[in-house]
Amino acid sequence: MHSECVASCRPFVIGALALALLGAPALGAQYATRCGVERWPVKVLLDADRDSVDHTPRPTTIAALLALPQPTVSRPRTNRLPLERWTFRVRAILAATREVPSDGDLHLILTDPADPSLMLVAEIPDSVCALGSRFASDYAEARRVVSRVPIGAEIEVVGVAFWDDEHGQLGMAENGIELHPVLRIEPVMAFARLQALSTADPGALRAITDTSGVRVWVNTSSRIYHCPGTELYGRTARGEYMPEGSALEIGARPAGGRPCSRR
Repeated sequence: MHSECVASCRPFVIGALALALLGAPALGAQYATRCGVERWPVKVLLDADRDSVDHTPRPTTIAALLALPQPTVSRPRTNRLPLERWTFRVRAILAATREVPSDGDLHLILTDPADPSLMLVAEIPDSVCALGSRFASDYAEARRVVSRVPIGAEIEVVGVAFWDDEHGQLGMAENGIELHPVLRIEPVMAFARLQALSTADPGALRAITDTSGVRVWVNTSSRIYHCPGTELYGRTARGEYMPEGSALEIGARPAGGRPCSRR
Protein backbone atom coordinates (compact mmCIF):
# COMPACT_ATOMS: atom_id res chain seq x y z
CA MET A 1 0.00 0.00 0.00
CA HIS A 2 1.39 3.41 -0.90
CA SER A 3 2.54 5.46 2.07
CA GLU A 4 0.27 8.38 1.20
CA CYS A 5 -2.71 6.05 1.48
CA VAL A 6 -1.91 4.66 4.92
CA ALA A 7 -3.55 7.35 7.03
CA SER A 8 -6.71 7.57 4.94
CA CYS A 9 -7.03 3.82 4.40
CA ARG A 10 -6.62 2.74 8.02
CA PRO A 11 -10.31 3.00 8.97
CA PHE A 12 -11.18 0.53 6.22
CA VAL A 13 -8.70 -2.23 7.09
CA ILE A 14 -10.63 -3.87 9.92
CA GLY A 15 -13.98 -3.27 8.24
CA ALA A 16 -12.85 -4.91 5.01
CA LEU A 17 -11.60 -7.93 6.90
CA ALA A 18 -14.87 -8.21 8.78
CA LEU A 19 -16.86 -8.15 5.54
CA ALA A 20 -14.63 -10.78 4.02
CA LEU A 21 -15.23 -13.05 6.99
CA LEU A 22 -19.00 -12.75 7.20
CA GLY A 23 -19.46 -16.10 5.53
CA ALA A 24 -16.60 -17.80 7.38
CA PRO A 25 -17.10 -20.10 10.39
CA ALA A 26 -17.04 -18.22 13.69
CA LEU A 27 -14.38 -18.91 16.30
CA GLY A 28 -15.36 -22.05 18.14
CA ALA A 29 -17.58 -23.32 15.31
CA GLN A 30 -17.49 -26.99 14.39
CA TYR A 31 -15.32 -27.96 11.46
CA ALA A 32 -14.21 -31.15 9.78
CA THR A 33 -11.39 -33.04 11.53
CA ARG A 34 -9.42 -33.10 8.30
CA CYS A 35 -5.75 -32.21 8.72
CA GLY A 36 -3.34 -30.52 6.34
CA VAL A 37 -0.95 -32.13 3.89
CA GLU A 38 1.38 -29.53 2.36
CA ARG A 39 4.54 -29.35 4.54
CA TRP A 40 2.39 -30.54 7.43
CA PRO A 41 5.27 -31.98 9.53
CA VAL A 42 6.95 -28.55 9.45
CA LYS A 43 3.72 -26.78 10.39
CA VAL A 44 3.23 -28.83 13.57
CA LEU A 45 6.91 -29.32 14.55
CA LEU A 46 7.07 -33.00 13.62
CA ASP A 47 9.61 -32.56 10.83
CA ALA A 48 13.15 -33.96 10.65
CA ASP A 49 14.64 -30.59 11.68
CA ARG A 50 12.37 -29.90 14.67
CA ASP A 51 15.18 -30.34 17.22
CA SER A 52 17.18 -27.58 15.51
CA VAL A 53 14.48 -24.95 16.13
CA ASP A 54 15.55 -22.27 18.61
CA HIS A 55 12.57 -21.75 20.90
CA THR A 56 13.94 -18.61 22.52
CA PRO A 57 11.60 -15.90 21.15
CA ARG A 58 13.33 -13.09 19.24
CA PRO A 59 11.44 -9.80 19.67
CA THR A 60 10.54 -8.24 16.32
CA THR A 61 7.73 -6.41 14.54
CA ILE A 62 5.34 -7.29 11.76
CA ALA A 63 6.94 -4.55 9.65
CA ALA A 64 10.37 -6.16 10.08
CA LEU A 65 9.09 -9.62 9.13
CA LEU A 66 7.37 -8.25 6.03
CA ALA A 67 10.65 -6.63 4.96
CA LEU A 68 12.53 -9.95 4.87
CA PRO A 69 13.54 -11.18 1.40
CA GLN A 70 11.48 -14.06 0.10
CA PRO A 71 13.50 -17.29 -0.32
CA THR A 72 14.25 -18.31 -3.89
CA VAL A 73 14.84 -22.00 -3.13
CA SER A 74 12.11 -24.61 -3.02
CA ARG A 75 10.50 -25.38 0.32
CA PRO A 76 11.31 -28.94 1.46
CA ARG A 77 8.35 -30.97 2.66
CA THR A 78 9.87 -32.41 5.83
CA ASN A 79 12.82 -30.07 6.41
CA ARG A 80 13.26 -26.39 7.23
CA LEU A 81 14.74 -23.36 5.58
CA PRO A 82 17.15 -21.38 7.81
CA LEU A 83 14.64 -18.77 9.04
CA GLU A 84 12.18 -21.54 9.89
CA ARG A 85 14.49 -22.54 12.74
CA TRP A 86 13.77 -19.28 14.57
CA THR A 87 10.99 -18.36 16.97
CA PHE A 88 9.71 -14.78 17.04
CA ARG A 89 7.61 -12.66 19.38
CA VAL A 90 5.55 -9.83 17.91
CA ARG A 91 3.01 -7.38 19.22
CA ALA A 92 -0.02 -7.13 17.01
CA ILE A 93 -3.65 -6.13 16.73
CA LEU A 94 -5.93 -9.15 16.37
CA ALA A 95 -7.84 -8.10 13.25
CA ALA A 96 -9.72 -11.34 12.54
CA THR A 97 -9.81 -15.07 13.21
CA ARG A 98 -10.88 -17.83 10.89
CA GLU A 99 -11.09 -21.60 11.24
CA VAL A 100 -10.17 -23.34 8.00
CA PRO A 101 -12.00 -26.66 7.36
CA SER A 102 -9.37 -27.90 4.90
CA ASP A 103 -6.67 -28.36 7.54
CA GLY A 104 -8.16 -27.52 10.95
CA ASP A 105 -5.82 -24.57 11.48
CA LEU A 106 -7.04 -21.42 13.20
CA HIS A 107 -5.84 -18.46 11.13
CA LEU A 108 -5.14 -15.24 12.98
CA ILE A 109 -4.91 -12.10 10.88
CA LEU A 110 -2.61 -9.69 12.63
CA THR A 111 -1.87 -6.04 11.92
CA ASP A 112 1.10 -3.95 13.01
CA PRO A 113 0.13 -1.62 15.91
CA ALA A 114 2.15 1.20 14.32
CA ASP A 115 0.67 0.69 10.84
CA PRO A 116 -2.59 -1.30 10.53
CA SER A 117 -2.12 -1.59 6.76
CA LEU A 118 0.67 -4.14 7.41
CA MET A 119 -0.81 -7.61 7.86
CA LEU A 120 0.57 -11.01 8.78
CA VAL A 121 -0.99 -14.45 9.09
CA ALA A 122 -0.30 -16.58 12.17
CA GLU A 123 -1.74 -20.08 12.43
CA ILE A 124 -2.55 -22.32 15.37
CA PRO A 125 -2.85 -26.02 14.46
CA ASP A 126 -5.60 -28.17 15.85
CA SER A 127 -3.94 -30.27 18.55
CA VAL A 128 -5.81 -33.30 17.16
CA CYS A 129 -3.83 -32.81 13.95
CA ALA A 130 -0.52 -32.63 15.84
CA LEU A 131 -0.54 -35.96 17.67
CA GLY A 132 3.01 -36.87 18.59
CA SER A 133 4.19 -33.27 18.75
CA ARG A 134 5.35 -32.18 22.18
CA PHE A 135 3.75 -28.82 21.45
CA ALA A 136 0.20 -30.14 20.95
CA SER A 137 -0.84 -28.86 24.39
CA ASP A 138 0.61 -25.42 23.53
CA TYR A 139 -1.61 -25.27 20.44
CA ALA A 140 -4.67 -26.15 22.51
CA GLU A 141 -3.82 -23.50 25.11
CA ALA A 142 -3.17 -20.81 22.46
CA ARG A 143 -6.60 -21.51 20.97
CA ARG A 144 -8.20 -21.27 24.40
CA VAL A 145 -6.55 -17.91 25.05
CA VAL A 146 -7.42 -16.35 21.70
CA SER A 147 -11.05 -17.42 22.06
CA ARG A 148 -11.30 -14.94 24.96
CA VAL A 149 -9.62 -12.01 23.17
CA PRO A 150 -11.93 -9.51 21.42
CA ILE A 151 -11.21 -8.54 17.84
CA GLY A 152 -9.17 -5.33 17.82
CA ALA A 153 -7.30 -6.10 21.03
CA GLU A 154 -3.53 -5.91 21.39
CA ILE A 155 -1.77 -9.26 21.80
CA GLU A 156 1.72 -10.72 21.90
CA VAL A 157 2.19 -13.72 19.64
CA VAL A 158 5.05 -16.21 19.90
CA GLY A 159 5.47 -18.49 16.91
CA VAL A 160 7.94 -20.21 14.64
CA ALA A 161 8.72 -18.61 11.27
CA PHE A 162 7.27 -20.36 8.22
CA TRP A 163 7.52 -19.59 4.51
CA ASP A 164 4.20 -20.26 2.81
CA ASP A 165 3.06 -20.21 -0.80
CA GLU A 166 0.18 -18.04 -1.94
CA HIS A 167 -3.08 -20.01 -1.93
CA GLY A 168 -5.70 -17.37 -1.30
CA GLN A 169 -5.04 -16.75 2.41
CA LEU A 170 -6.71 -13.62 3.71
CA GLY A 171 -4.10 -11.25 5.12
CA MET A 172 -1.09 -13.08 3.67
CA ALA A 173 2.20 -11.17 3.58
CA GLU A 174 3.59 -10.43 0.13
CA ASN A 175 6.83 -12.24 0.95
CA GLY A 176 4.95 -15.30 2.24
CA ILE A 177 6.21 -15.11 5.83
CA GLU A 178 3.94 -16.46 8.58
CA LEU A 179 4.14 -17.51 12.20
CA HIS A 180 3.22 -21.18 12.00
CA PRO A 181 2.81 -22.78 14.41
CA VAL A 182 1.82 -20.27 17.07
CA LEU A 183 3.10 -21.48 20.44
CA ARG A 184 1.77 -18.83 22.78
CA ILE A 185 -0.58 -15.85 22.87
CA GLU A 186 -0.78 -13.24 25.61
CA PRO A 187 -3.15 -10.25 25.68
CA VAL A 188 -1.32 -6.99 26.36
CA MET A 189 -4.26 -5.82 28.45
CA ALA A 190 -5.29 -8.08 31.34
CA PHE A 191 -8.32 -10.28 30.68
CA ALA A 192 -10.12 -8.75 33.66
CA ARG A 193 -9.86 -5.27 32.15
CA LEU A 194 -10.80 -6.48 28.65
CA GLN A 195 -13.89 -8.17 30.03
CA ALA A 196 -14.82 -5.17 32.19
CA LEU A 197 -14.55 -2.79 29.27
CA SER A 198 -16.46 -5.01 26.86
CA THR A 199 -19.36 -5.52 29.30
CA ALA A 200 -19.52 -2.33 31.37
CA ASP A 201 -18.12 0.23 28.96
CA PRO A 202 -18.12 -0.94 25.32
CA GLY A 203 -17.33 2.60 24.21
CA ALA A 204 -14.06 2.56 26.14
CA LEU A 205 -13.08 -0.75 24.55
CA ARG A 206 -13.80 0.66 21.09
CA ALA A 207 -11.67 3.70 21.89
CA ILE A 208 -8.70 1.59 22.94
CA THR A 209 -8.92 -0.71 19.90
CA ASP A 210 -9.65 2.05 17.38
CA THR A 211 -7.17 1.96 14.47
CA SER A 212 -8.24 5.10 12.62
CA GLY A 213 -5.63 7.45 14.11
CA VAL A 214 -2.03 7.53 15.29
CA ARG A 215 -1.41 4.73 17.80
CA VAL A 216 0.92 5.77 20.59
CA TRP A 217 2.65 3.80 23.32
CA VAL A 218 1.57 4.98 26.78
CA ASN A 219 3.93 4.32 29.68
CA THR A 220 1.27 3.43 32.24
CA SER A 221 3.64 4.22 35.13
CA SER A 222 4.59 7.76 34.10
CA ARG A 223 1.58 8.56 31.87
CA ILE A 224 4.03 9.74 29.19
CA TYR A 225 3.28 8.51 25.69
CA HIS A 226 5.70 7.87 22.83
CA CYS A 227 5.18 8.25 19.08
CA PRO A 228 5.76 5.60 16.38
CA GLY A 229 9.38 5.51 15.30
CA THR A 230 10.79 6.93 18.53
CA GLU A 231 13.26 5.09 20.75
CA LEU A 232 10.86 4.13 23.55
CA TYR A 233 7.85 3.25 21.38
CA GLY A 234 6.63 -0.10 22.72
CA ARG A 235 9.76 -0.48 24.84
CA THR A 236 9.00 0.72 28.36
CA ALA A 237 8.60 -1.91 31.08
CA ARG A 238 4.90 -1.13 31.44
CA GLY A 239 2.55 0.29 28.88
CA GLU A 240 -0.05 -0.23 26.19
CA TYR A 241 -0.90 0.96 22.71
CA MET A 242 -3.90 3.19 22.11
CA PRO A 243 -5.00 6.01 19.78
CA GLU A 244 -3.40 9.35 20.61
CA GLY A 245 -6.82 10.86 21.31
CA SER A 246 -7.54 8.19 23.93
CA ALA A 247 -4.13 8.79 25.53
CA LEU A 248 -4.89 12.48 25.87
CA GLU A 249 -8.33 11.71 27.30
CA ILE A 250 -6.82 9.69 30.15
CA GLY A 251 -4.38 12.50 30.96
CA ALA A 252 -1.23 11.14 29.30
CA ARG A 253 1.30 13.66 27.96
CA PRO A 254 3.47 13.33 24.83
CA ALA A 255 7.20 12.79 25.31
CA GLY A 256 8.98 16.02 24.41
CA GLY A 257 5.73 17.95 24.74
CA ARG A 258 4.73 17.66 21.07
CA PRO A 259 1.76 15.48 19.99
CA CYS A 260 2.51 12.81 17.39
CA SER A 261 -0.19 14.14 15.06
CA ARG A 262 1.76 17.42 14.74
CA ARG A 263 5.11 15.87 13.86
